[in-house]
Amino acid sequence: MDKWQAPLVLPGVRTGIGMTEMRFPHYDLVPKDLDANIRFRMELLRDAANDVLACQQLKVMCAEDILFYINTFCFTSDPRLMKQKLPSRIPFVTYGFQDDVFRDLGNCILNGSDATISKSRDMGASWICITAFEWFWHFFDDLSFLMISRNEKYVDQSGNPKTLFWKIDYLHNNQPKWLLPTGRWLGSRDSGRKLMHLENNDNGSVIDGESTTGDAGRGDRRTGMLIDEHAAFEFNDSFRVLSASRDTSDCRIFNSTPQGAHNGFFEVVHNTSAQNIRLHWSIHPVKANGMYRTGLDGKAELLDDFRGMVYLSKKGEPKKKVMFPDDYVFRLDGELRSPWFDGECDRCASRQEINQELNIDFAGSDHLFFDSEYIDILRKKYAREPDLVGDLEYYAETCEPKRFVENPKGKLKLWIPLTGEGRIAADRKFVTGSDVSAGTGASNSVTSIVDSLTGDKVGVWTDANTLPDPFSAQSIAIAKFFNRAFMIWDGSGPTGETFKKQVVRNGYGRIYYRRNEKKVGRPVSDEPGFFINGNTRTSLLQDYRQALVDSAFINHSDNGLRECLAFVHKMDGNVEHQKSINAMDPSGARSAHGDETIADALACLGVSEFRESPMEMEEPDVPIGSLAWRIKNKEAKSRYEFFKRNQDALSEGW
Repeated sequence: MDKWQAPLVLPGVRTGIGMTEMRFPHYDLVPKDLDANIRFRMELLRDAANDVLACQQLKVMCAEDILFYINTFCFTSDPRLMKQKLPSRIPFVTYGFQDDVFRDLGNCILNGSDATISKSRDMGASWICITAFEWFWHFFDDLSFLMISRNEKYVDQSGNPKTLFWKIDYLHNNQPKWLLPTGRWLGSRDSGRKLMHLENNDNGSVIDGESTTGDAGRGDRRTGMLIDEHAAFEFNDSFRVLSASRDTSDCRIFNSTPQGAHNGFFEVVHNTSAQNIRLHWSIHPVKANGMYRTGLDGKAELLDDFRGMVYLSKKGEPKKKVMFPDDYVFRLDGELRSPWFDGECDRCASRQEINQELNIDFAGSDHLFFDSEYIDILRKKYAREPDLVGDLEYYAETCEPKRFVENPKGKLKLWIPLTGEGRIAADRKFVTGSDVSAGTGASNSVTSIVDSLTGDKVGVWTDANTLPDPFSAQSIAIAKFFNRAFMIWDGSGPTGETFKKQVVRNGYGRIYYRRNEKKVGRPVSDEPGFFINGNTRTSLLQDYRQALVDSAFINHSDNGLRECLAFVHKMDGNVEHQKSINAMDPSGARSAHGDETIADALACLGVSEFRESPMEMEEPDVPIGSLAWRIKNKEAKSRYEFFKRNQDALSEGW
């Protein structure tokens, strides 16, 4: 045919050499209206049916322009169309926002850079990623791609439309034979296709698949990687795949809906240099029809010109068609909405599901223990920069404080003024709560200081690399500095035992003693410290949460309040910090495991104990013959001699 000229073969089209950005030279030829697109496809197929030159030219045009290729020769599948008595096989006609994603992903592959796709449900992201890989595999020489999902049945399983490879097979099974690589057509014995492997027999490019064990891709070398539904990986695997894949490819595409703010997907979206692509339902031309929000006058503010029939849904009642906007019942809650969004909200079982599947809300997609909106209110109302930052110097042998020394990089932050002598006002009483880490840099040791009368948090000491024994000594010094504060700490495990021994050795008596929660009246035991386990942590945090609501605990630490949002409900009903169960937290002390929140909650409990006591929490008598009694008497003489030697160096009043 005259309109098919000799194919224009551009240098580098099949090898990728010299191509540094995506180009779409033929895209404008393709109509986007569905009926017109189908007619366009049929016309091209008729032209190519008996014309080798037309086939060659079309193939080159596909190699030059991914959007021409997709909108002319690719199909997707949507079984939901059967309810409308329509075929599930539909032409892949891209929306404008999808065109942008193909451009961005293509450039990432060409230039070797990471990308993340945070998406609402049903935005076509998996099809986009897979089709992008397939186009490079189809038309470029010697490329190698790897696709990873959380389970092998989501990577490649015969007849399973959920799998990644099924989608590639579907693309190929619906293309003309002349467009496909040698042997790739349906039923061919030499298709280059094996389980979780696809090879292009014409150019040597391959696509492989793996299910993640956390080490997926380690030691491999790839042009590009797809990590699909990354947030759904097992918690440890979601972090391990980050380090395992870093040297595998310069281009990693992480695709997922959010599942909380404490997994590998959240980290790569928020804390790496990856290009962030956000596919919110509001950019989808169908889902956004009739988009509205609550206006300043409290009425619905329409955000587009859509007028037409829509479904009006209400939980517990059948959907019905009404004219929008005249007969539509708007939901005026301040949220961005549309009739589609309203209907999907009614299908969701919880607010958490709405945040996760529709709103790309990382924090809101967790079953958060602390209400994120209220924590945000508290941050705005109370959080502020500390008045003083520095270090508290003390005598190592006795834990007696020397002086507070200002230092912008110090470990002690104070929201309280000091007297002219550099001390705490003598008429104020305090409680300290301490969470003890191993001091290896993986998480912080924290001591929180609270005014026992007002409930104001007036200080916090934080460090990830101080071992339990010196941390205990530091905490005792802080308690002494704050007018011999009442001390409470996490006594569980080896770190808690180390803290207790340091307290006993020092003879410090203003401390919390474990209560027997199973007995009436919760009698006090002779065991120092509060012991945290699944049940007691939940109870401790419940009381702390209520104290925040009642303004019985005023937290001025922005970090302390933000850490609250890391605690989530577990399936067993208990509360846990998600990163505390991660064996490979790459962030170390930069992302502490709720240590400040635990220290705050312990201090909150200490304040409650202090207020409930009919006395002013005088130091209890140490039982004669006990370990504390023996250590106290043994060290009394040495402490007296130490003070006698150093009394001139001590500040007045100590």
